[in-house]
Amino acid sequence: MKTKVLLLTVVALLVAQDAFAYGRRGGGNGYGGYGYGGYGAGTTVAGSYLAGTAALTQAAGSFNYNTSRAAVNYQQAYQHYIENRKLAVQTYFDLRRMNASYRAEQEMQHPHATPDELVAFNQARMPEPLSANVFDPGHGLLDWPPLLARPEFAENRAKIEGLYGEWAADPHGSGLGTQNCRDIDQAVSDMGDKLHSEIKQFKPDEYIAASKFLKSLAFQARSSSGNTVAAK
Repeated sequence: MKTKVLLLTVVALLVAQDAFAYGRRGGGNGYGGYGYGGYGAGTTVAGSYLAGTAALTQAAGSFNYNTSRAAVNYQQAYQHYIENRKLAVQTYFDLRRMNASYRAEQEMQHPHATPDELVAFNQARMPEPLSANVFDPGHGLLDWPPLLARPEFAENRAKIEGLYGEWAADPHGSGLGTQNCRDIDQAVSDMGDKLHSEIKQFKPDEYIAASKFLKSLAFQARSSSGNTVAAK
């Protein structure tokens, strides 16, 4: 506190000294170098001291005022930030509740299939096994549908019949994972491509029956001949 008072005194004296010297030189609008009538702030040591003190007081007041305004502005900005964050969190949870409600509504309208229904659906999608009327597993003989028995498919039939002859003769070399199974699958695929390339020449029901037969052929090759014969 004493240091502050001493500093104010020194500043006031310096201001007073400059003002007094200026008045002695005849500066300003005063008469005889002493201002109007020889009186006024800055014309005496006491007046200069008071003027300097008033200027420092005004500066300190301005500083405190600006500091207070800055604190108020910061508090308002922080309050707006908190409100925005609160609104963002509330919006997030509102959207989650809306999504959960929508999912629940969709689940009620379109319930998921049960495990038994999924099994039945997958089995329905699987090709039908070759019946005994069209396939002799003991010898690998096939009875082709009329469409696939046409001359243009003779080469494809011969290749598949040869592979199924090998399938019947070697129980250990047939079935899923064997080269015989892969070869049959490829030969059936080639025959299916040829069938599809000439689809405009066939009736829809003929084409569907031939396609189903080829799918059953490829599916049959996944089972070994030993297991197929035993099952028969």
